[in-house]
Amino acid sequence: MKRRELEIYLRKLLNSDSISDDSLNGLQVEGKDEIEKIGFAVSASEETFIKAKKLGCDAIVVHHGLFWKNKGVEPVTQVLKKRLSILLKSNINLFAFHLPLDCHPQLGNNARAALDLGLGNIKPFCDYHGTLIGFKGNFLKSIPLKGFIKNVENYYNHRATLLPFGKKEIESVGIVSGGAPYEVKQAAAENLDLYITGESVEGVYYLARELKINMACLGHYATERVGVSALMNHMQSVLNLKTAFIELKNPL
Repeated sequence: MKRRELEIYLRKLLNSDSISDDSLNGLQVEGKDEIEKIGFAVSASEETFIKAKKLGCDAIVVHHGLFWKNKGVEPVTQVLKKRLSILLKSNINLFAFHLPLDCHPQLGNNARAALDLGLGNIKPFCDYHGTLIGFKGNFLKSIPLKGFIKNVENYYNHRATLLPFGKKEIESVGIVSGGAPYEVKQAAAENLDLYITGESVEGVYYLARELKINMACLGHYATERVGVSALMNHMQSVLNLKTAFIELKNPL
């Protein structure tokens, strides 16, 4: 597949041109024109690029790219220089899709997790700068909170930091992957029984307790493997391209 064809396909599939985002979504670093194998990873890093090179990838698709609008122009020194040098010397393309890979209704981090965890009546929720980036759903009948949290830990392969300040039997769940701890306020405003996200911060302990809502944090990296993996499976099955998931050990 040609690089330009791949970029057009991804931008259309993820509807990235219509989503306001701090990430420079799309092609961030230009490499070879002909693409046979694509690597998929959560974040751009030196380790990601080295592994992609060893795997023979012509392109890499990540959730967290190298370039962000809110950072402005960065000098190409130190870490950024090392990362770019690997890509440029290896002629590897780098694509990044941030919020488009959070809010996608089939392949996104949140919709995919809601479906895999057995929720029904799945709908978008949680406004972030004009985009609904999360998804919520419910069970047909209430289930024990602690039993469901075990399922969630198994799904993400990550231990939960649980703030059990709501109902012990739950029916409704909202999910916003990554770094969205304070969005627990939106979950409480919608009377959800449990809010799942990636990162935890000190202040949300008191916030969740005062809002009387259950909250579970499963790690930024772990909760955002979901969409990247789903996108990889889609590209492999629909476009018949060679793919590889580039796994990094990141406990955060």
